[in-house]
Amino acid sequence: MPSSKFLDVYLREIGVKTPVSLLFCAPDTLPSSDMPEADDELVIAKDLLTLKAQALACEQCDLSSTRSKIIVGSGDDHADVLWIADVPHAEDNVQGNIFTGDSALLLDNILKAMGLLREQVYITPIIQCDTPDHRDPNADEWAACQSWLQQKINLVQPKLILLMGRVAAQTLLQSHDALHDLRGQWHGYQDIPTRAIYHPAYLLRSPRQKQGMWQDIQAIQEKLSLL
Repeated sequence: MPSSKFLDVYLREIGVKTPVSLLFCAPDTLPSSDMPEADDELVIAKDLLTLKAQALACEQCDLSSTRSKIIVGSGDDHADVLWIADVPHAEDNVQGNIFTGDSALLLDNILKAMGLLREQVYITPIIQCDTPDHRDPNADEWAACQSWLQQKINLVQPKLILLMGRVAAQTLLQSHDALHDLRGQWHGYQDIPTRAIYHPAYLLRSPRQKQGMWQDIQAIQEKLSLL
């Protein structure tokens, strides 16, 4: 259970006037959700360390010629919660981390409110390369990266999947619905309870939505307690 100190930090940050004790009482054409046919050159990794090494050499789509770096993911290799974020920003790739700056600080506070540290979850982007002008990934890019993401899910074997942001939610859930309509409920991805939530960067731009994030935190905590 997270300490009241951690919860106080988060509650002050998001501006939610809720007692700490209550915590525990779209694109026109979506990429296909079908798994791409196996590439003869793609060898299924036996662990995340091997997968990272293989992914660094990936040239399965045109982003390989424009990317600065690849962000595979980081955290606990066997985490209960897998966090999948939107497409990396160019600045993320420069620093080699999917979260940087103020959004990283807010994410840390969200995790602390759940009694977690970054090292206790696994965080990965929906695709591993930044796109030109931070646009949504196209069908070819998603098809190329889906096998990498599927391997991560298979290796981590999470109890929950959290989709941070519109692009991550629409792509994995294969939905045209706005994030506002996708969040606030549980979906299923390959029999794993899956929830769409706001991206920390969006919460910084739209602080009034932090109340909704607080509600998601409560729902996630409740679901984890039942698994």
